[in-house]
Amino acid sequence: MVTLKDGRVFGSRKLIWAAGIIGNKLKGLPAEALLRGNRLQVDAFNKVEHVQDVYAIGDVAAAKEEKYPDGHPQVAQVAMQQAKRLAKNFQLMAKGKPLIPFEYKDKGSMATIGRNRAVVDLPNAFFKGRLAWWLWLGVHLFSIVGAKNRIMIFINWVWNYITYDQSLRLIIRPFVRTKSN
Repeated sequence: MVTLKDGRVFGSRKLIWAAGIIGNKLKGLPAEALLRGNRLQVDAFNKVEHVQDVYAIGDVAAAKEEKYPDGHPQVAQVAMQQAKRLAKNFQLMAKGKPLIPFEYKDKGSMATIGRNRAVVDLPNAFFKGRLAWWLWLGVHLFSIVGAKNRIMIFINWVWNYITYDQSLRLIIRPFVRTKSN
């Protein structure tokens, strides 16, 4: 049973939920520091606009550039590059040296879309299928920290592949039946 906000209830065998990304508003930040999706407007050095000594990186930060008028993509690669640059800039600040502006270097995107299927979109190439799937597996496996973690994840992937385990990894509230259900 599916219950809508307005109270209507109907039966369904499948329910697809799609969620957008929206940040939580932080008390004490002026409204002009917020952009679409409650992202914080940051300058080229990841300093939040309209406030002093506050920095933001990753999904919550939006640095407007010609190539990215709504801010950088909300992907891990942006956050990792921003973190490295901000750490370097903090070191430069401590030494009284000029800061280096952040410039996102798009290394491409990958996504699995099924068993033996993936898409790889690199700056100079695009491909899909089994080769893309193997590349996705390799990149993700080698980005795991620690040899023990890599081995355990690899064993888990092999087991899931052999057994066709499609178990979902969702966090959901338990369904509580009421008299109206």
